[in-house]
Amino acid sequence: MTRSPGDTDRRNSWLAELCFPLLFSVSYVTGIVDRLSPAAPIHSGSPMYAIRILDSVDLSILRFLTGFAGESHLLDHSINALSRLDMFKGMTLICLFWYGWAERPAGDTSHAQEERQKLLVRVLIGTILMGALSRVLQVALQFHQRPVLSHLGLNFPLPDFDVGSLNSWNSFPSDHAMFFFALGTGLWSVNRTLGLIAFVWTIVVIDLPRVYLGIHYPSDVVFGALFGFLGMKAFMALPLSRIERLLSGWRHAHQGVFMAMLFFATDEVGHLLAELRDLAGSSAHMLIH
Repeated sequence: MTRSPGDTDRRNSWLAELCFPLLFSVSYVTGIVDRLSPAAPIHSGSPMYAIRILDSVDLSILRFLTGFAGESHLLDHSINALSRLDMFKGMTLICLFWYGWAERPAGDTSHAQEERQKLLVRVLIGTILMGALSRVLQVALQFHQRPVLSHLGLNFPLPDFDVGSLNSWNSFPSDHAMFFFALGTGLWSVNRTLGLIAFVWTIVVIDLPRVYLGIHYPSDVVFGALFGFLGMKAFMALPLSRIERLLSGWRHAHQGVFMAMLFFATDEVGHLLAELRDLAGSSAHMLIH
């Protein structure tokens, strides 16, 4: 039976409309799995102990950084603010995303801008998937507790947040590092300057404060960044031209809806999918009880 062009268009529109809801469903389900998964005990027979050298390097760096703790209330307060407030973390990087979306250099054609925006949509989708993958890895790779919860005898600064709100079973890899390095890698593929700013901002403003406060070991951040970089590179190399054409066609046919969904998606990314995770956590609590 031959399908009419109208049937094909409706099918393609339906597939495009499902794209963002499916992505957020993946993140939501991952959050539920995160909350429901029991913490696996870490013991001396664990294969992870084969890389003890990382522990030594991690502790050396943490001892150096915590040497500054308590020396300046302004410093500790500022670092707490950088770590706690999304306006200094994801929302800043999302501003770079929107700059890349709206920018149109002199002499740039409409086609070039269209291709750049297609690439940015792919970057956003990849970032959301890397965020979900980071939580899967934290569940699967039972490596070590967060430094601030590990009784290392180090003088971490007093946090301006509830330490009990942190997961207590594993901090490897850093989801912030993986998430935002993935975004930076994608931005680099669109605009080298934007990508460089994103990398530097992620290291200095997002990741370093989290190490200083004992939320992550340095190795959590290094491997999170590596996983994010490689994951985004792999995703960008996938042959997704057909899906991109579907999304592009649907975008032009439903410009208002598309931009509303894009804004929603970037806002969630800017907050590290926090509300989706919170919804997933409450759903997991309901399922358990």
